[in-house]
Amino acid sequence: MVLAHMCVMTMNGALRDPFQYVKMGVGVGNFGETNMDVQPILDMKHITMRFGKRTLFEDVSISLHRGETVGVSGPSGGGKSTLLRIAVNLVTPTEGVVTFKGKDVNEWDPRELRRQMILVPQQATMFPGTVRDNLLWGLRIHKMKSTEQDLLDVLLQVNLEPKMLDRVAGNLSGGEKQRIAIARALLLRPDVLLLDEPTSALDEDSTLIVEATVNRVIAEREIGVLIVTHNREQAERFTSSVVEIGNSEARK
Repeated sequence: MVLAHMCVMTMNGALRDPFQYVKMGVGVGNFGETNMDVQPILDMKHITMRFGKRTLFEDVSISLHRGETVGVSGPSGGGKSTLLRIAVNLVTPTEGVVTFKGKDVNEWDPRELRRQMILVPQQATMFPGTVRDNLLWGLRIHKMKSTEQDLLDVLLQVNLEPKMLDRVAGNLSGGEKQRIAIARALLLRPDVLLLDEPTSALDEDSTLIVEATVNRVIAEREIGVLIVTHNREQAERFTSSVVEIGNSEARK
């Protein structure tokens, strides 16, 4: 059985050097200060997931608005990643309903749903070739066009230099790969990002840079972000609210 409850967290104001560019208005409006849409862009109601007689989690509800970051926290094996996969309709819950932009996810064309709501996995996958090749990959899958300036702009948005375009993607650091994965998603112009422990394999400085990157994206694009993290400090520092799922009876 699983614990599922909401508690509001606010930023403590202790920013490190990697966050310097956030102070220039980036991230303002997050942490509950945004004029959010009345209707959530992603609404997960009373989600329960069972495998046979085993209950992974029970009665979990999440409402995500534009310009908001909601965290999902809990122990390993508690179903956090499964919850993200349910959100984008890669897994069907045992009970509960998921709506995106007011429409049941089962009624969406799967390709279009996963363009507008993108799951960025824990381990950033780099395809063979250069950073440019990797950025263009999703665009080609969805038959979308982009200009050279679009590629340069998205690199700047994730705090990477334009000269990165021609570097071999496989040679990048873990933090750089994670930001390229986010940039690749942003080129598809999503309304929601689902981030599965994006900083779990990174050092502290790289973690802060990735967090700042996500805050910048939220501020500039007014998207919603649902992020899985096992790090309680990160959840308190980085999200406007947290849903905890664990191994006890579900309660609000």
